[in-house]
Amino acid sequence: MRPSLRIALTGVTAGALVCVLASCSGSGSDAAADGTVTITVSGRPPATNAAALKTFEARVAEFQKANPKIKIKTNEYQYDQQSFQTKVGGGSLETIVRVPLTEMSGLVKRRQIADLTSDFKTLKHNEDFNDVALGPAKGADGKLYGIPTEEYALGLVYNRELFEKAGLDPDKPPTSWAEVRTAAKAISEKTDATGYAQMTKENTGGWMLTAMAYSFGDSMQEQSGGKWANTFDRSGSGAEKSLKALKDMRWTDDSMGKNQLRNITDMEKDFSAGKIGMTIAGPSMVGHYIQQYKGDPKTIGLGAMPVDGSSKRTLAGGTIAVISPRATAQQREAAAKFIDFYYLSTKYDAGLAEKDAAAKKKDGAAIGVPTVPFYKPAIADPVQAAVDKQANVPIGNFAPYSSTLGDYELAIEPPVEAQNVYKALDSAVQAVLTRQDADPAEQLKKAAAQVKSQVERAQN
Repeated sequence: MRPSLRIALTGVTAGALVCVLASCSGSGSDAAADGTVTITVSGRPPATNAAALKTFEARVAEFQKANPKIKIKTNEYQYDQQSFQTKVGGGSLETIVRVPLTEMSGLVKRRQIADLTSDFKTLKHNEDFNDVALGPAKGADGKLYGIPTEEYALGLVYNRELFEKAGLDPDKPPTSWAEVRTAAKAISEKTDATGYAQMTKENTGGWMLTAMAYSFGDSMQEQSGGKWANTFDRSGSGAEKSLKALKDMRWTDDSMGKNQLRNITDMEKDFSAGKIGMTIAGPSMVGHYIQQYKGDPKTIGLGAMPVDGSSKRTLAGGTIAVISPRATAQQREAAAKFIDFYYLSTKYDAGLAEKDAAAKKKDGAAIGVPTVPFYKPAIADPVQAAVDKQANVPIGNFAPYSSTLGDYELAIEPPVEAQNVYKALDSAVQAVLTRQDADPAEQLKKAAAQVKSQVERAQN
């Protein structure tokens, strides 16, 4: 979808207008005289990550060899809100940029990314795409504005060794918040570790509270009259129930330890050091535990997101490849083809998937950690089986997660100003975990008041 274009045409001929449009395009001209189309792909790994850069460049070269009429230019640009707005306004946005799921609603509303509904239909196995995985890329109008490249779903990461020391079964991690509370208390009483810990800093407090609210069967924002509004502060909300659960573990059970100020890096470090029994995180934490922190693969487990009641919901996140609204039809076609080749082919081609897994294993990656399937079982299951042939981690440790993921509803992050909502909620979570007299309902009302105007302005 193109943004509306208003240009004073006085004294401008039709030919001159074509030149104006071509020069203002951030993606280059339509096509060269010989039919060659040029697109710019962002996200090239930095030179400091030599292995990733080598793989990236090899794949780009492979694509260009197979598609000699498509010329690829690459750069290291990574999405952030401010620079993206500047690039769009100045006409310098790369043809392909990957953005967080949380940004999609705003980008669609502002018409800052292209409508890819028709382009998606040209991709291999487009009809086999998992509707749940594709959902975050769709606008309210039902059209498709991006192509998912990575998705994750949060679960319970736990230390199997601490479970055994506490007399718990490491093959049967907690599946409800009541069971988490019981297990956390046992770990705290029978070992030197903190039973359960939760991220609270740098927007992670709000992020994890949102995940908990979803697991309590609730949402954080709801739509009314065509606009979204925060609902996490209403009486009896999932967010309030979540904070009360955390308060009970922290102050009644004393199973959350003394340190309540952790970001994701702090959490990974403390967990990897054996100081924490359980936390909520994505499967990527398993890889970090093994690769960055040299943790023993046998000691880490991954379970399904604990829930409250019969509703099985967990928070999903990830990245979506979007295309510049200034891209021509030929550039969109070329960009979609590259996205399919680079990001999706290993998700639907079992042979490529195993080859990719073998290469990553050679570079020291953890292979066998569960992922959200992008395609329906007929496509996804053979791919997963091929990857598992290269597994260098005990995939049985993650069975409580992978065997139940299909039963869960994957709820995306709040659609409007998610990061600012998370930032406001950080204070609420920190207050409840650091002050015994902090009232969950009161803290949520404060957070809602703090971010209310931002959510409203984002929709005007």
